[in-house]
Amino acid sequence: MTKFYINEVEYTTNEDISILEFAHKNGIEIPSLCFMKDCGNTSKCGVCSVQILKDGKAMKRLACGTKIEEGMSIITDSEEVKEAQKARVVALLNKHEFKCGTCVRKTTCEFLKLVIKTKAKADAPFVPEDPQANIDDRSESITIDRNKCLLCGRCEATCKVRTTTGSIAIQKGENGRQVGPTGEGCFDDTNCILCGQCVAACPVAALKETNHIDRVKAALADESKHVIIAMAPAVRTSLGELFNLPIGTDVTGKAYTAMRELGFDKVFDIDFAADVTIMEEGTELLTRVKEGGKFPMFTSCCPGWVRLVENYFPQYLDHLSTAKSPQQMFGATAKSYYADLTDIDPKDIYVVTVMPCIAKKHEAARPGMENDGLRNVDAVITTREFARMVQEAKIPFAKLDEGVTDPAMGEYTGAGALFGTTGGVMEAALRTAKDVADGVDLQDVDYQAVRGLQGIKEATITLGGAPVKVAVVNGTKYAFELFESGKLDEYQFVEVMACTGGCVNGGGQAHVSATTRMDIDIRTERAKVLYNEDAVVLPKRKSHENESVKKMYEKFMGEPNHGNAHKYLHYVYTKK
Repeated sequence: MTKFYINEVEYTTNEDISILEFAHKNGIEIPSLCFMKDCGNTSKCGVCSVQILKDGKAMKRLACGTKIEEGMSIITDSEEVKEAQKARVVALLNKHEFKCGTCVRKTTCEFLKLVIKTKAKADAPFVPEDPQANIDDRSESITIDRNKCLLCGRCEATCKVRTTTGSIAIQKGENGRQVGPTGEGCFDDTNCILCGQCVAACPVAALKETNHIDRVKAALADESKHVIIAMAPAVRTSLGELFNLPIGTDVTGKAYTAMRELGFDKVFDIDFAADVTIMEEGTELLTRVKEGGKFPMFTSCCPGWVRLVENYFPQYLDHLSTAKSPQQMFGATAKSYYADLTDIDPKDIYVVTVMPCIAKKHEAARPGMENDGLRNVDAVITTREFARMVQEAKIPFAKLDEGVTDPAMGEYTGAGALFGTTGGVMEAALRTAKDVADGVDLQDVDYQAVRGLQGIKEATITLGGAPVKVAVVNGTKYAFELFESGKLDEYQFVEVMACTGGCVNGGGQAHVSATTRMDIDIRTERAKVLYNEDAVVLPKRKSHENESVKKMYEKFMGEPNHGNAHKYLHYVYTKK
């Protein structure tokens, strides 16, 4: 055990731990900004100053980058320490456009909280000569506002450690050091997978999703447009946090009510399209198993993962399932089946999706993601953007009644709900594939082997008497490991989610401070919402039992993977 002192109180620990982490665990507050657990990002911002007393001398150290040692005496609350912390915040303020009133992060800004805590004031307001010149909004997904950037390094560390692509970095620019995509050009033209984990890590609004709110408002104001909206499974797990509800609160019904109050003509759910995805993807898997198709077959519902294959492993593009993602299936279905059902001109239907992912914006804009000359999806707003629309409309979200979806494309099963968490697509697919291939109606449908936050999970099942080995890959870091392992050919079906934990931890979800992430695994808490929906809330747990999906196939789509279903619900990825 290591014995040491913090503010003259004796402590012991057997951990190899930094001063900042130990202090946080024990309720001792030390202001910090750049530090992120497990990302190795330390000693960048200089805010977490403390004093170390040694041999009668006081030395300044940064708590995030200093490990605890035997006999160490640490001071965190002296006036000298507080002044040092304040001085660093002032230095950051001097280079930060401090316009909180119009900022998208005004309620979740980690830097603002430090400014308030330290009572810091800029020596002079930072006023850039040409603010627009410091904004890069060319990407379909990610916007950089360098007027806000603190050069804390959190985006760079996240991309390097959690995605391992190293697609964003602090580099030398025309005006000194600045953050941006590695190499020149727009994010979309680099090897960036647009997952948005850098946006999630940013403590201010230097990185944010490319705005689609204005186009949604314009559509709602256009009386000639029939505007429909649907949210992805993971959105309901995070949305409540933006209205001060606890992490892991299911706000499904409140979200539906808020959508109606915002003026949308119809409220549906992407979970419906997740069930449709299983019908198409499951049928494709069974066909490949029966006919000896190309293995492994990869899931294709995560656009970040699709971009990873395109950018790093294009020789495997034909291994991707041709089933569109639930988002794109929803849009295609809305402008075909729903248009036919309601006798509305597809040109007048405007499709809005609410997504936990900013890569979905790029996916919606991809060439070819259209049918009959119409884009499948017209606007993609993140969980955060939807919350801003609700807040701007002064809708009291936390007090709303529990609403319901409209029929036609609102019903969904527990399998559809599971799409929002790692392993969920695989579990949903296996439930349907097993029933169809073996002609059974299994009641025990919890595939525990594909659940959890391990990097790579494996399982072997039998489909129609044939053994099928599957894998679930939890994050792009482990996708690279799988490709490099030499084991890829062992599998018949592989699910990959770009973000660890799946969409519940997507780049468009509610921001969670680095401090909170030290205490709570938000991936687990948010995923509980979806597992509860599957096991407790919803009456049906298999995609092929969805009555609305059955009706759609019977009246319009025909057989999965054939006819209209193949026309509207499939997309073949080819080399750029």
